[in-house]
Amino acid sequence: MRASVAVTVVLVGVLGLAGCTGGDDPEPSGTGSAVATTGPGGTAQQAGTVFEATFPVPGGSDSQVRVEVEPLVVQGRTMELRVWFTPDDDSLADGDTANVYEMTGDGDLLPALNDLEHLTQYFVLSETGQQWATDTVRAEAANGEPVLYQAWFAAPTERVEALDLSLVASWAPFENVPVTYGD
Repeated sequence: MRASVAVTVVLVGVLGLAGCTGGDDPEPSGTGSAVATTGPGGTAQQAGTVFEATFPVPGGSDSQVRVEVEPLVVQGRTMELRVWFTPDDDSLADGDTANVYEMTGDGDLLPALNDLEHLTQYFVLSETGQQWATDTVRAEAANGEPVLYQAWFAAPTERVEALDLSLVASWAPFENVPVTYGD
């Protein structure tokens, strides 16, 4: 089996590209904001997002979530995805929080990176049933405050400049997310 096919097969956790989107879906747009957030594990600094969009929380609630995507970073054999989720939910009382699991539809978050040029799809790495990603239940934020979600994928089999990112099937994908290469 060729290496590129083997990598794709190993990474397959869920098959299929992002689901159909309707004409009213928000279009992701570029941004250059920078934010720091402090949590129980310390402070995370937003390096600079390249896309920002606001989506409805899946499941029929009136809540929304702002999603900010940083460039993908390839280091050795892995590629890191960094996404900031900010709840926009007026029903959250002072001191209440929403976690990434809730903001993305109670389990609808299924990140996939798509290389349409080389017909390759990358999924979050996993080992013994544990994904190489932030625990979406423990990653939480108050209304209007960002929380960082990170996930690791196999590095691309071909050198690429950008990949398309799908996060939740009912949300528009982020197209042409830049890929940067570390030493």
